[in-house]
Amino acid sequence: MTDLKKVKLSKQRQIIIPKVYFDELQLQEEVTIEMMDSGLLIKPVRKLPDGFAEQLLESLMTKGLSGQELLEKYKEASSNFGWTTFQAENKDDTI
Repeated sequence: MTDLKKVKLSKQRQIIIPKVYFDELQLQEEVTIEMMDSGLLIKPVRKLPDGFAEQLLESLMTKGLSGQELLEKYKEASSNFGWTTFQAENKDDTI
């Protein structure tokens, strides 16, 4: 999506996210905002489905992960947009 939209700021410093962007990003109740050199980066906050954390941890432990490696893979997998997949280093790292 490369459309440029101009929006107004309210006196309370609020902006309205155009519906087309809101729908495309499947925004929910929260976003994160990060200061970048060229402006602000707004990203959706994804809520994990019920029971996801337990299933993910069980799957990673079944793969033999523990300690810091388990923590790193959990963070990577739980922050992934697709929730149930993560970038595997090799075939044995898939969930």
